[in-house]
Amino acid sequence: MRQLLPLSLVFGCIFTASANAECAYPDSDRRDAPEWVCSLDGYKEAEFLAYGDKSRLPSISLQNRLAGKAAMVAVVSRLLEYASAEVASHLPPEIALETPSAEDWSRVAKFKGVKILEKAISPQRHLYVLAGVKPDTREALIAVARKEVLSVNKKAIIAELGQDGWKKLVVAK
Repeated sequence: MRQLLPLSLVFGCIFTASANAECAYPDSDRRDAPEWVCSLDGYKEAEFLAYGDKSRLPSISLQNRLAGKAAMVAVVSRLLEYASAEVASHLPPEIALETPSAEDWSRVAKFKGVKILEKAISPQRHLYVLAGVKPDTREALIAVARKEVLSVNKKAIIAELGQDGWKKLVVAK
């Protein structure tokens, strides 16, 4: 019997290590969450990924809308940051760009190609909603984000580069 004890410890350690490799919901110790809840790195069907989540609410519909809105705002924020970096690469380093706020719901509404990709409900009824940009709409949404960044920073850019510099920047890709 003593000879089986070390062997059972080895198997127990292996099982524990493999169980820890699985993805668990943040609000529950059950190990059945989709991989994207733990890490967005493995999700290959879309870009600019983000998820929103909401805990239990009296209305499932409200919970769904609020979690979806949070996910979409996060995706638009990523798009705006990407566009700000892209525009900044065409400017002298002394021009500091302001990244537009993704909290403005009228701005988020301009990003028509941001899609809700998946939803998951934890054992505690916490809703997770994954949103992102599919490859076929990527360039169009980056163009919308670039337009928003240029719109917010127009006065500062013209003051620094002049009207000719502004025109060159607007047509640059």
